[in-house]
Amino acid sequence: VGSGSSKLVYKARWRQPHASTADVAILRIRGSGATVRRQALEQEVKTWHQLGRHRSLLGLLAVTVEPSSGDYCLVTDYACQGSLERTLRSFAEEEETMGELVQLEVARQICDGMEQLSLHEVVHRELAARSVLVWSLQGQDHLGVRVKVADYGRWIMGSRGDGVSRVGSESSAGSRAGRARWMAPESLLRHRYSEKSDVWAFGVTLWEVWTYGKVPYWAITDDELVGPKVVDGERLAAPAACPPAVYAIMRECWREKIKERPSFSELRKKL
Repeated sequence: VGSGSSKLVYKARWRQPHASTADVAILRIRGSGATVRRQALEQEVKTWHQLGRHRSLLGLLAVTVEPSSGDYCLVTDYACQGSLERTLRSFAEEEETMGELVQLEVARQICDGMEQLSLHEVVHRELAARSVLVWSLQGQDHLGVRVKVADYGRWIMGSRGDGVSRVGSESSAGSRAGRARWMAPESLLRHRYSEKSDVWAFGVTLWEVWTYGKVPYWAITDDELVGPKVVDGERLAAPAACPPAVYAIMRECWREKIKERPSFSELRKKL
């Protein structure tokens, strides 16, 4: 049902002894049989296990190994509606609208999952609508909303006691360029990641929710030009029909000074 440079994703049926079957997703991590890759993945799985089951985080159900290649396969919950990005854009394409309570509930559940990560000193680094999965999202039913934060397979534990990770050789400029639209200035300039850089990305994700999946800074077509604009102080404009109080929260997430941005615990209370 999906593929990327580092993984293949399958939909499967999981049969458990003395239990009903359930739809699951199997993430086959390409090249994970190699020693270095295996050690890194084992650490990620350990972190996933430490997080435990949480209502707003994608759950890890099992780990297995593909016999012929030695690739690790992660068995996770299956999201029947796919990514939040795709769901939002389908609303736009069909000219459907979401009620304000629905949008707020989506935001609250994402914040709930991110708060859980932050409490365990786990930094996501790639939060966006594309990294949130949807189980249930109807335009006017806020009580039926069910989304979960996913794609935190590149977790960085805050190993210096300050909850901050510094990754000097994390990736090339080319692979970073598209993600610059969600990145905080300190991440763009110094490869510095923390809960507060995740908070910045959360603000951009809120903007995606209220624009029905628009590309952030969509008027800037060259990804390479986005980072310098953000560093120079350019911020996303308020989406149409976005309540002023919600846009005020976005702006708090995009404060230049790291210490002035709210924590996820504070954001949850505001939402």
